[in-house]
Amino acid sequence: MGKTEESIEKIAEGLAEELNCEIADVEFVKEGSEWFLRVFVDRENGVDLDFCELFSRRLSEILDENDP
Repeated sequence: MGKTEESIEKIAEGLAEELNCEIADVEFVKEGSEWFLRVFVDRENGVDLDFCELFSRRLSEILDENDP
């Protein structure tokens, strides 16, 4: 895991604790000319689309404030 991914994982872990889930993996990869950040989460009762949206929006706000 690279330095950027480690930084993002630390940030995401705080949100995961707040939302009662866990971070399964973090990827920051270049595909073609674009960079993609993927944060994989899991929780006891499973993850649905609404939860993914909630986590993604909240993480995006946090990353905008703390640009790693």
